[in-house]
Amino acid sequence: MSVSDTGSTQHLPVAYLPGASGLWTAWEPIAAVLASRREPLLFDYPGLGESEENPELTSLSKLAAWIADELPERCDLVTQSVGSALALRLALEHAERIRRLVLVTPCGGVNALGFGALDWRDSFRERRPDAPNWFLDDDSDFNDRLTEISAPTLIVMGGRDLLAPASIGHFLRERLPSAKLEIIPEASHDLAEEHPAFLASMIEAHLRR
Repeated sequence: MSVSDTGSTQHLPVAYLPGASGLWTAWEPIAAVLASRREPLLFDYPGLGESEENPELTSLSKLAAWIADELPERCDLVTQSVGSALALRLALEHAERIRRLVLVTPCGGVNALGFGALDWRDSFRERRPDAPNWFLDDDSDFNDRLTEISAPTLIVMGGRDLLAPASIGHFLRERLPSAKLEIIPEASHDLAEEHPAFLASMIEAHLRR
């Protein structure tokens, strides 16, 4: 995990979880915009991002437990893509520690293929054959437990996203007790890179409530 020291902050820290890239830098531009008031905790997945591999992390559930050990007593949680599988698990297993959730282009923790999403796993395996298989092997589906998540949740989808279709966002909004859905019509799965300022403003508005 890479933690940026931004001095004094006015709010709870914000933990940022990347998707399958595992890279802490995935959230760096957004975190930098919000850092003046919110201490950013930028996670890097061992062996998948830039940090050294941890042989004890043999599954996504163990990765989630490792993240939980690194989280502060209470924080807000922002994630993207398949990282939503981690965020949903953490919100369920550590509800008292997660104040608010932000799910950007979520496609983990739900049956994404059932919503018409493209299967990205073969191409990822070809590009990164030595990477941990956590996200490739994970089939977690929290459908039956989504109503247990009490944290107010912002869901941000791209209208042109083939990996996380907007239908996933509609489903999550219906199932999560306190959720708001935003769809950026022209955005793809790279929403955070395509619209960083707009996304940062939406995240800030959600977290300051």
